[in-house]
Amino acid sequence: MKSIIVISLSLALVTPALAAKKHHHHARQMSQPAQPPSMGTMGPITGENYQQYQKALRESGYNPKNDYQSNGAIRDHLP
Repeated sequence: MKSIIVISLSLALVTPALAAKKHHHHARQMSQPAQPPSMGTMGPITGENYQQYQKALRESGYNPKNDYQSNGAIRDHLP
C-alpha cells in the first residue's frame, strides 16, 4: 500500500516537471531559423537510385533467398 502511494506521489511530482520541460524545448525550437537539410538526408527515390541500390546489394554479396528459413518464415539474423 505504501509503495502505491509513493509511486503515485512520485508521478504527481515528476509529470508536471516533464510537461514544463517539453513545452520549453518546443518554444526554443520555434525561435531558431529553419536549416537546410544536411547532406545525409535522403532525397526523392528515382529509378536510377534504386538500380544503384540493388547493384550495391548484389556486389556486397546480399542474397534475398537467405532472408527466409526452409519453412518460409523470415529468418532472424540476430546472433
